[in-house]
Amino acid sequence: MTHGQKVEGGDRLGKTIIFAKNSKHAFFIQERFDANYPHLKGHFARQIDYSLPYAQSLIEDFEKPDKAPHIAISVDMLDTGIDVPEVVNLVFFKLVRSKTKFWQMIGRGTRLRPELFGPGQDKQFFYVFDFCQNLEFFSQEVPAVAPYRLDKRASLSLGRKRS
Repeated sequence: MTHGQKVEGGDRLGKTIIFAKNSKHAFFIQERFDANYPHLKGHFARQIDYSLPYAQSLIEDFEKPDKAPHIAISVDMLDTGIDVPEVVNLVFFKLVRSKTKFWQMIGRGTRLRPELFGPGQDKQFFYVFDFCQNLEFFSQEVPAVAPYRLDKRASLSLGRKRS
């Protein structure tokens, strides 16, 4: 909430995916969020995983740019195959040791989004918060030329060559 990329003139945290290791972990993360931000409890950050019978409707809501939840706490449901161009923050709270899956997860942030930050202000990069050293594990795998690049701020830039 403090360091993530903001939208709406800096007034709201941009769409964020938190990758949790299991349902119990996702529930714990949501509980901690709700305790720390009681005014946003129950709608801003939501657990989205196989244990919830209404997970698909939460995914559909997350896909809508201005609709809550703005933080999706996911267990394997948003790692691949979802296209939400408004995602500007990825949080890794789980180990990923599959190179293919890791790059699929990173891909959730690479979707271009024109005018996300206002007229003429397109999405240029996204942030990765990695609490499990996945980036270090795959550091040798970061391509020299790619549609994204890792910089010193732990953000990945879109449409640029690595410098």
